[in-house]
Amino acid sequence: MAETGTGNAIQFNRISMVKDFLKRKKDAVLRRIIPSIKKQHYLDSLVGPYGYWDQLQQYQLDFLIRRGLEKQHKLLDIGCGPLQGGLAFIDYLNPGGYVGLDLREEPLVAAYRQIAEKNLVHKNPILIYSSNFGKNELDQIQFDYLWASQILYHLPEEKIDRLFEQISSRMTPSSLFFGDIIGDHPIRDTITTEGYWREFSFYLHSIESLQTMADQYRLTLTSLGPIGELGYPKEIALHTNRMLKITKRQE
Repeated sequence: MAETGTGNAIQFNRISMVKDFLKRKKDAVLRRIIPSIKKQHYLDSLVGPYGYWDQLQQYQLDFLIRRGLEKQHKLLDIGCGPLQGGLAFIDYLNPGGYVGLDLREEPLVAAYRQIAEKNLVHKNPILIYSSNFGKNELDQIQFDYLWASQILYHLPEEKIDRLFEQISSRMTPSSLFFGDIIGDHPIRDTITTEGYWREFSFYLHSIESLQTMADQYRLTLTSLGPIGELGYPKEIALHTNRMLKITKRQE
């Protein structure tokens, strides 16, 4: 019976591999003949994962609205990329309410094209190329909300420290920061040695170690639980990431 079960599992895996191969081949053909599919595939490649653009965009907007984001608020989107969530934020917020940061030029170019194509220029969004979380570009601007979706686990500790320094200077006592870290998932065992997304490595951070770094900037961390329970698609492996809320202490 055990051998039969193993054989069935192997057969199932082979069928799944064949289906995945055929789907990838079909998608490759469609990208060559349908410009809109080719464009969307390119945008997905800049932010990942493939095929979830609309779902992840809605997740980001819904998450912040449920936590009080209103049209008149100012939002800093850290690691905005080609505006997967940014387009929804820009459309929702009042003119001038959105600022996006990224350290890569390619997705920012794609972002500007998106703004023009979606007729959102009148919302006056600001996109900034920065390698230091806006330290040299944002002057003394403060924000009501600061958002770093699936960014923190691409940052080593020294960059987390720089990020905390910057967000502390951008936050008022009522501001809220949200960002997620790698949670309980089998990929934790291999991600630091085998995991890469484009040129970015993965890093594992505990809430305790992050709180220790945050203390010097008068920041308090709270875990809100797995992002899969907060609207993130559960079919994506990283749905077990832990969402963190950061507030600034009044001292």
